Amino acid sequence: MAEKYFAELEGLWRQNKKTSPMRGYLKPPYPSWFQRPKSLRGPDLVRELQRLRAMTGDRRFKDALVALGEHHIVDAKFNFLPWEMPFLAQERADFERETCETVHVLKTRHGASLRNACAVVAALLGWPATSFAAAIKDAELIYRRHLAKDGPQLPRTKLEKSCSTTIPTTANS
Repeated sequence: MAEKYFAELEGLWRQNKKTSPMRGYLKPPYPSWFQRPKSLRGPDLVRELQRLRAMTGDRRFKDALVALGEHHIVDAKFNFLPWEMPFLAQERADFERETCETVHVLKTRHGASLRNACAVVAALLGWPATSFAAAIKDAELIYRRHLAKDGPQLPRTKLEKSCSTTIPTTANS
């Protein structure tokens, strides 16, 4: 029975994967001139900025070094970090948070196991992955990461908040 259920969800996942709103998160459509060259190395860039700062005495080179650190473009050893534009990072974070809230509601309100809840979410969203099992695992890992970060109680959805408020009536008085 469970195998048939997961087979149906996998079919739905394959169908929704083609039109998934998350497809752009794998490889954003940057033009080739906008992407960082593969041959560029962080330590080389930082050393060159330091050399230019020392040779010219121009504080703008120091400001460039500070900006690389503040924007988390390079780490403490001056190696490039994986980086995406702030608005894309915010969109991804919001989408992941809403996904986690959905998994949480499926678990708490409908009594689904974590694996089943993640399977339903992955299937409905067409979660980008090489296989349905990988999509389930990815959704589960994101849920666990948010659970560890936000604590045992995930932020409640707007719908859940609106349903839990009471409307004062004359019977409450």
